Amino acid sequence: MDRMNVANGRLMIARIAPSEAERRTGAFGLETLEHALRCLRVEGALILEDIVDAAVIAEAKRAFFKVYARYLNNSKHDDALSVGDRRVMITVNLEPPFDDPRLFANPWLLPVLSTALDEEFVLGAFGVVCSLSFAPGQERHRDGGVLFPHSNVERLLPAVAITVAIPLLEMNELHGTTALWLGSHRSEGRVPIEGDIQPVVRQGSCVLWDYRLVHGGTPNRSTLPRPLLYMMYCRPWFVDQSNFKKQAPLRACMHLLTKLSERQQRLLARAQGG
Repeated sequence: MDRMNVANGRLMIARIAPSEAERRTGAFGLETLEHALRCLRVEGALILEDIVDAAVIAEAKRAFFKVYARYLNNSKHDDALSVGDRRVMITVNLEPPFDDPRLFANPWLLPVLSTALDEEFVLGAFGVVCSLSFAPGQERHRDGGVLFPHSNVERLLPAVAITVAIPLLEMNELHGTTALWLGSHRSEGRVPIEGDIQPVVRQGSCVLWDYRLVHGGTPNRSTLPRPLLYMMYCRPWFVDQSNFKKQAPLRACMHLLTKLSERQQRLLARAQGG
């Protein structure tokens, strides 16, 4: 098995940014994609740096606080899920500006997902997890994707789903980030206590993790809500049976679908009417 990234005795999450040559061609090279696949297989996570235009992030942040402000009062909602103290998971409609393919069909992101999930994966969920100001740390958990929890084969299986998180406000020690237990997607159901990493993820970058990876939000020590745009991509046969009992996982209007390429339409095959 490939060795994990280690520095000064600590596990390190891989950070991959397009090179100047890759920027000129508009695509990651084969060597970069192979490196990304090794990271997802072994560590279960990686960061793609500077792949979303800053203006797209700024507009998404502005729209979120304008359209979805009603969810940020720490009350219970019939169509949003509490995922911890002062944390809420909100399904966001794929309407302007969230219908921008640079978010849900990012040209740097999709080839990386293709290496891990094979060609015909779909978008299974799209929304925002927002930690409100002074939210405490979240419990360690897996998003899902464990197919055979009582079998020794789980650690050998490839990913069935991958979470992609794009911060609309930088993930850091002040605003909070997502603690990751690298390699825990191969840990046969055990939830580790120590050994997490807490990466800084800038706006315009994103962090990917295997749906089986143990993780948890760290405290938001600031006075600002921290919205984290999340997307779950999965193999066409996989369905998340745990996290979307209160709300639709993915909403988009038919008008959007008619404007998209054939590949993008297939990506949104599961969208419900917004």
